[in-house]
Amino acid sequence: MRISTQQFHQRAVDMLHEQQTRLVQTQRQLATGRRFEVAAEDPLAAGQALRLTREVATTEQYQANANAVRLRQELQEAALGQVTEVLHQARELLVQAHGAASFNANERHAFAQRLEQHLTSLVGFANARDGGGEYLFAGDQSGTRPFSDAGQGQVVYQGDLGQRHIPIGPGVSAAMTASGAEVFGGVREGNGRFVTAADPSNTGSGAISIGQARGDWTSGAYRLTIVQPAPARPPTYEVHDADDNLVAAGDYVSGAPIRFQGAEVAVTGSPAHGDTFQITPAGQRDLFSILRGAAQALTEAGEVPAGRARLQVGLNRGLAELDAALDHVLSQRAQIGARLDQIDRQTDANEAFRLVATEALSEVQDLNYAEAAMRLQTGMLALEAAQRSYVSIQDLSLFRFLR
Repeated sequence: MRISTQQFHQRAVDMLHEQQTRLVQTQRQLATGRRFEVAAEDPLAAGQALRLTREVATTEQYQANANAVRLRQELQEAALGQVTEVLHQARELLVQAHGAASFNANERHAFAQRLEQHLTSLVGFANARDGGGEYLFAGDQSGTRPFSDAGQGQVVYQGDLGQRHIPIGPGVSAAMTASGAEVFGGVREGNGRFVTAADPSNTGSGAISIGQARGDWTSGAYRLTIVQPAPARPPTYEVHDADDNLVAAGDYVSGAPIRFQGAEVAVTGSPAHGDTFQITPAGQRDLFSILRGAAQALTEAGEVPAGRARLQVGLNRGLAELDAALDHVLSQRAQIGARLDQIDRQTDANEAFRLVATEALSEVQDLNYAEAAMRLQTGMLALEAAQRSYVSIQDLSLFRFLR
């Protein structure tokens, strides 16, 4: 095969250019630390790098979301810790106020004022905000102050029932917001099954207990009436249902249990003839109305025996509902603890995945400096050899011998 002089020179130049191109590419890799800069240099590796980069970025966003949720949950837990302390203080106050039946009006009013101060503190913690100014317990309306005083002792909720969830992992989300209606409301009244109350028109000193319900409690509205037509006759009691049907009757003994339809209550003191007590199904109250109700019982109690009896009933109810409120807040804090535990587990899983993906990405796109340095040295030697051989071979020309 004959090779013309033009072909010889062209092929030599092409080979030198190819060697120089490889050297430039190696130098660029050493400068950037990457095996390739454009996908055309290694399409398969570029595709893998793109996928891994996207997965690492997504995982880092999951981690950022998880950290934001964790901070929000920790702030909520801290606020509920303060709420728990306020409720404990209010309960201790009610225990002290149980002796208020023998106190004068000014002393009872002082107890009521202290309960009002606890109520103000409770509203403040319920309106707690995060570092960004968003309210912790407003549901999805995090820019709206959730609780406000509507006057006449009423605290109203202005948020919503929404709960915003954000992703913290593949297929895993966590609650970013909390509804104040759920956190500070939903406490069962009375003993949790029914509520007892003394009729405002009572004139005797009879006070009804908070009562308890057994498994066969027949929910409904009942009326317990004391009957003593003449002072010489022993008092009796009658219990009627909402349709005025007599469901129980017997002799009245102060403090003795009165049982009917699966309920058990007791009346203490000396109720007057015709004094009435209501037993109604328990509804739900919020933490604010529980404190407000106890304060009102203290301020509205008069000096007459019936007023002191109503005060005793109100304090008994307040204590029972405060215990239920403390259990409710404890349940809310337990839910926050469970969410924080879930966040911790997910962030650990995210971090483990991020490390694996980062290592895989490094293997795909990062340069092996030792191998590249050796390749650069070899390439430089090859280029130098090619250049020298080209110079030597190009002198092997017939024209050189014809001179």
